[in-house]
Amino acid sequence: MADVKVAALVASIKSAPGLHYKNPRFPLNVKLPENLECGTKIYIHGCVAAEASRFAINLKNAETDANNFFHFNPRFDEGCVVRNSRLDEAWGDEEREGDMPFTPGQPFLITIIPTVACYEVEVNGSPFITYNHREGMTLCDVTHIAMWGDVTIYGIHVPRKSLPIPLSLRIPKNTFYGDMLILTGTVAGGADRFHVNFQCGPAEDADIMYHFNPRFPENQLVCNNRCADSWGDEQSIDGLPVAPGDRIVVCIVAAKEGFIPFINGNPLPTFPHRLDVCAACSIVIDGDISLESVTIDCPPVRLPAQVPDIDIDSFDDKTVQALRATTPVTMALPGGFGPGKGVHVSGKVHDSPSRFEINLQCGETDSDIAIHFNPRFDPVHELVMNSRDGGNWGEELREANPIAPGSEVDVYILCQDDGYVCLIDGDVVANFPHRLDCGQVTHVSVDGSITVHRMLGV
Repeated sequence: MADVKVAALVASIKSAPGLHYKNPRFPLNVKLPENLECGTKIYIHGCVAAEASRFAINLKNAETDANNFFHFNPRFDEGCVVRNSRLDEAWGDEEREGDMPFTPGQPFLITIIPTVACYEVEVNGSPFITYNHREGMTLCDVTHIAMWGDVTIYGIHVPRKSLPIPLSLRIPKNTFYGDMLILTGTVAGGADRFHVNFQCGPAEDADIMYHFNPRFPENQLVCNNRCADSWGDEQSIDGLPVAPGDRIVVCIVAAKEGFIPFINGNPLPTFPHRLDVCAACSIVIDGDISLESVTIDCPPVRLPAQVPDIDIDSFDDKTVQALRATTPVTMALPGGFGPGKGVHVSGKVHDSPSRFEINLQCGETDSDIAIHFNPRFDPVHELVMNSRDGGNWGEELREANPIAPGSEVDVYILCQDDGYVCLIDGDVVANFPHRLDCGQVTHVSVDGSITVHRMLGV
């Protein structure tokens, strides 16, 4: 099995307070919560494409027409990692020293640590290079991260003890069906209101596709939209499940039927789309709330190296999703399951779990199971895999279970010609041979000690 070092490094980072982008769409251009400061670490978790030429990370001072303060550019076609800066459209001298720490088809964790004198870069937890700040390029002017190239990004994480209010963030390549915003914080004591807007840019007068506005004196949630400076009809929901001074977790799902809000896990009425949801490129949060963490969770379009990426223009036609599903849950898969297809399940493992299971099965209920993926925590911490044919279970295969209780987890089960490859947080943890005809697989089911955030069938 592959070294699980990367997954182990990422596990605690994913749940740390701060800003998190999951599965961001490419080419990537996102905003930091505040201008970069010494000691603010940026973690980039991903996987190099199987046939990679190069990819790049750029730290910039604007979304467009920007100076490039740090250009980090692994070039597999040249066998080196190029570092440079660009000021006023003029590139400086390249730095190329050091070995190539990345391998096509393999996961990685890049850590960028800005200091007074330089950027320190670690790869998979080990020091790699330092890059001195170039003249005239002050660290505190950096506001954006951009990326492009032959790489899948599972997450970009910027841990911070707290996030500023107001907070304006860029949605990677605008809102897409299946995007989820999750924010965790505390409602201010004596709070009047706060709001979360999905809108067309960061400007105060921008069109707003969705205005989420808890109003505490009225004990109401008000939702609305704004177009050309005119507000629509308010959707008012009486009875808030939180009060001033309470901790709060808000999740907003951009579903096909509308925006679906959750407060502390409680689903609230859907707000039907009134404007083109795909025009929303910014999220703005303001008001009487202190923010601990914000996650923008996108459906994965770029997949692990073992299967082809999905063309975003045909994403809806080639995939199915279930969002914030209650277990047990069963979902029909797109037709024609077989090699090159798979499932993705993300969620949070219970704090005191017994076990959970993901089954690729040949029917909706009481059916044969092509692969039974079963992380167990009690009484033995192990990963058990099996199949069921004609009602009879086969021989169990057992591997180490790298999942910690209470952790956020992303599982991929990908169908290959010779069997299934199973990934946890980007690392291959197991392979399982075909025992049943994979073309008979029609459904995926999830049950047990996990809160499901997303199920995706491709």
